Amino acid sequence: AVNMAELLDMKTRDDECTNLTTLCTGDSVNSCKMCLQAIAKYTCPRCNVGYCSIPCYQSEKHAACSEAFYKDCVINELKDMNTSSQDQEKVMKMLSDDLEQRIQDSSDEDQDEDLRDRLLGLDIDKDSHLVWSKLTKKEKEDFAHMLQDGRLARLIEIWTPWWQCKENYTLLKEERVSHDRTERHVPHILEDIPDINTLIKNVRPSSECRFDLVNILFSYCFVSRIHNGGHIECPVDSTQDLLESCAVLQDQNRCGSIGEAIQQALDDVCKKGKNSESFSQKFNLSVLEDVRVIICGPGRAKSITFMSAALSDLVTLLRTALVIIKKECKSQIRSESEDPAELKTLKSQVFKSEKKLIFLLSWLQRYGSSMHLLIPMLQFEIETRQSEAEEIEDIKALVEKNIDKLKPSNSVHEENHNNPILPKKIVELN
Repeated sequence: AVNMAELLDMKTRDDECTNLTTLCTGDSVNSCKMCLQAIAKYTCPRCNVGYCSIPCYQSEKHAACSEAFYKDCVINELKDMNTSSQDQEKVMKMLSDDLEQRIQDSSDEDQDEDLRDRLLGLDIDKDSHLVWSKLTKKEKEDFAHMLQDGRLARLIEIWTPWWQCKENYTLLKEERVSHDRTERHVPHILEDIPDINTLIKNVRPSSECRFDLVNILFSYCFVSRIHNGGHIECPVDSTQDLLESCAVLQDQNRCGSIGEAIQQALDDVCKKGKNSESFSQKFNLSVLEDVRVIICGPGRAKSITFMSAALSDLVTLLRTALVIIKKECKSQIRSESEDPAELKTLKSQVFKSEKKLIFLLSWLQRYGSSMHLLIPMLQFEIETRQSEAEEIEDIKALVEKNIDKLKPSNSVHEENHNNPILPKKIVELN
């Protein structure tokens, strides 16, 4: 008979089923009737089927017999022993929990296989709408709950921006960045950058270029972060986000000061991210800090390495997007099923933006040292906005703390109800 202590510990000691080994009838040359691979060392006392191990004894082929055996053992033990009702309840609860777990595991496996069959042949990265349509109502609800409570976010590895990687601050030569991109994750700086004097002759470029560059760098950091570093992998979407969040790349807009450059960037981002938690004030301040780090460069005085890498990354993004947009535009013209006007407008915007970025990249090579004069002003802007944000949070916390005191009490409501305020008669004097 099975010992009561062994029954109570059955789930954690599956390998100590000594009762099964006592049922051994000796080695047999017959193969195991469950796995059909190993030699059957044991014989089931109920159905006389040969098996080689406990997993085979407990397999689905033998489930009916093995479960009946365990059931008989438990019932006999409970009958034979003078166990307390508490012990009996523990045994029954253990068996009930084990059964529920088996059912749950079986159900999960079935669901996984079912989902795998439904998604078979789909490109999960490209066919997102089709993937969503294949999900059941419950799966969609579970996904929404995971998105709301933050579980989904915890599954995604947060990208560390290249300008925050410590190894990028130990660069001895700026030239190493362009040849060591894979190791250090710094974007490749474009080669053959034109000289600014060949782009504009006999004219000195406007000093406002540095403010324009601040606005563009903010948008670059913003787009890089909201795409978790994968902006190059979805070039068209990232390009549209860039154009929507960057005033300087929209038509002929210019920024006259660093304050205007920052405020314009924040306004565009807030407009784009309206009602979104992702574009909070805290997030926007972190993006401003990103801009400061990029302008400072890799720890060397008046380095333009990070700024050049950022602008080069943007040029690469726009060029990649432009190839896709042109191809899609031709496809729409050929098929005549859709109006390509919107794509043509986007293509024109991307083309102009790329030219403007090339110009600023060229300007940076000659006048980039002037960007470092903006660092104290940029730091002041960050600290001022940080202080304002903290004041707002303090006021918000104070209001929430005293919200009950601001509400009219029930006694006031009752008094007003019992003694309603009557309109007063106004007497006009002649």
